Amino acid sequence: HNFEGPSYTIFLPSIIARQNQTSTRSSSTPQAIMPPNTSISVDNLHDETQLWADLTVDSWKNSVRNKDSVFYDLYHDTRRRVVEACHKHTYDVVVEIGCGTGEVIGFLEGTGTPRIGVDINEDFINHCKLTYTDEGLEFHVADAMKLDEWWTSMGYDKKYKAPLMVCPNNTIMIMPEEIRDTVIDKMRVVAGIEGRIVVTYWNGRMFAHGVMGYYRKNSDLCGTFDLTDEHVDWENKKIETRTSYKSEWPTSLDVSRWMASLNINVDVVEAEMKDTPEIDHIAEVGMGVYLWLKGVSPANDSVGSARDYYDNKDSQTFYRTVWGENNTHVGRHDLVAQDPKFANADLLTKIRKAQELQEECFMEKVKSHYGGAKVRCMDMGCGYGGLLRNMAKNDMIWSAVGVDISGEMVDAATRLSIEVPSLTFFRESYMNTSVPADGMDLCISSEAFLHVGPGNHEAVFREAWRVLRPGGRLIFTDIVGLPSAPPEAQALYERIGLQSFQTVEGYFETAKKLGFGELLFEDHSENVSTHYGTVLEALEELWEKKEIKILEESKDRMVNGLTKWRDLAPSCLQWGLISMRKLEKTEHSVLDESPSF
Repeated sequence: HNFEGPSYTIFLPSIIARQNQTSTRSSSTPQAIMPPNTSISVDNLHDETQLWADLTVDSWKNSVRNKDSVFYDLYHDTRRRVVEACHKHTYDVVVEIGCGTGEVIGFLEGTGTPRIGVDINEDFINHCKLTYTDEGLEFHVADAMKLDEWWTSMGYDKKYKAPLMVCPNNTIMIMPEEIRDTVIDKMRVVAGIEGRIVVTYWNGRMFAHGVMGYYRKNSDLCGTFDLTDEHVDWENKKIETRTSYKSEWPTSLDVSRWMASLNINVDVVEAEMKDTPEIDHIAEVGMGVYLWLKGVSPANDSVGSARDYYDNKDSQTFYRTVWGENNTHVGRHDLVAQDPKFANADLLTKIRKAQELQEECFMEKVKSHYGGAKVRCMDMGCGYGGLLRNMAKNDMIWSAVGVDISGEMVDAATRLSIEVPSLTFFRESYMNTSVPADGMDLCISSEAFLHVGPGNHEAVFREAWRVLRPGGRLIFTDIVGLPSAPPEAQALYERIGLQSFQTVEGYFETAKKLGFGELLFEDHSENVSTHYGTVLEALEELWEKKEIKILEESKDRMVNGLTKWRDLAPSCLQWGLISMRKLEKTEHSVLDESPSF
């Protein structure tokens, strides 16, 4: 591996939630395929937590720092992936659940973020506090079962927006099985909309290697055992020693089944993949199995609802099949109707041509401000990245960054833009990007801002203000509400998790508050109803021909929504191009920022 760092091997951490009673595990059913909320007989419970709380620091430290450990490569690969994830994203803190003696979180200084290690073992935490004294590195005794409550009590929910939650080294499988589901859930809650979690398991395919190459070598740590059914369950990849130390090694399929039991749909990707995809995924890499999941959003949160909608497999199939794998924005159907060549064109051709014409109009607007000069550009809510690729094709881009909250969109944009080196894509919120301040000539967007709702549009514009150079421009299209919209408009904005739509005047008021000027709106509202009506027809036609593979319930939901957009748009909505320029700084342009750590 190319990761440079101290030569420490993996360790076996110990955060176990404080519980009065925890269970022994069934010898016949692997945890990875147990349904949630499985009942456990009280007669079979014993205090496994105490085992971990009483372990000494030296018993861990002295057994794991040898280079011939079977986990050596996994340890370095885990650290590499965490560091790279922090460099690619706006994660503002790394939190390790079950930090043990600190051999992971203590050596992640390359992340450039604050770091927090938590463990149930007070001796471990005291050791970490004495051993690791880097600025911005904290250690706390905490209960994984109450992680969200602890997070809030510490005030971290206000301090950090995008935590990367890390639970490495099979920690989750050493925990009592009846708390594992809850710990996964608590990690995702703390990660929130902009954060992510990564859990590493010890690979069940390598269980025999681990038994002989790790447990046998560390009997003083893990306890002695015989190679008999009493101690080693070879079929289900479990071990329990004479000291009641227990561990399980799942395969990627086991982890997939476990997540399915929690209603978390996650793909198993190519084994030994060096890069880390942005989608939720499971990957086997050497001695380990990685699980990457996005955080969960609070109830009724529009940002989280939009992310989950666009990450949904049926939604992705719908957009790629009907809208096309280049763009997901409203098109200029009025211009298509003026061209007799498209009078008898099929529906999909009309949709794509309308989108193409819209992008041509958009690029002409950009050229009217920048002429033939190439620009540094950020696309806020870039989707599949089609507009940036089109601008690059037309020699308008010096360098560009596309950000989107959907991992599915970002992975697709990266794949489709592989031959366009001037473009880079990040899975980030456009309200909180990693783009340097004053580094962009232009910010663009296509129908993305409506998803976060009017209450967040000041944050959207403030981020645009931050990344734009003085005199830079924000140019975007969006669907907004008519001030005179009837009550029926509620059916539209509630469908996407909003309490109302923004208006053109509302956008302008926010822009002026932050110091933007030269405000302009070009109205092309007649295209909204036509666009959604055409998309609706195309979807129904594809379904009738069995040429789109989505669930019927998804199709019915889409038809219902598209019908509402088609029928209510004329009386409720406006759509067009909005542009503005960064002029004078105001007291609202920049929020007071405290040091990172």
